[in-house]
Amino acid sequence: MIKQLPVILLLLAGCACDPEGKEQCVWTLEPEPGLIGKTEQGYIPVCARNRMTMKQDCRLQVEMQKAKDYFGKKFRYSDLKVESPALPRTIVDIKFCTESKEDTK
Repeated sequence: MIKQLPVILLLLAGCACDPEGKEQCVWTLEPEPGLIGKTEQGYIPVCARNRMTMKQDCRLQVEMQKAKDYFGKKFRYSDLKVESPALPRTIVDIKFCTESKEDTK
């Protein structure tokens, strides 16, 4: 068993590189009606959702026009630019994925 330990640890480390899928190009921004009234004036509450891993971040707000522009576009959570450490965090920009097979990995 002790001889197999390094191999087991190596396999586990390889699987745990991105357990929440933050580097996957499958995240979308969706409005969150349940949080209306908890954002600053001129902003709407949104969630960044990864439907493959069932992870989400609903501590976000964005201006209405940006929300319309961002709706339905896929991005990596790591490419989400936010400001303000207080909640809700304001989305400043998102680098969206391009339409290639590489982006779905």
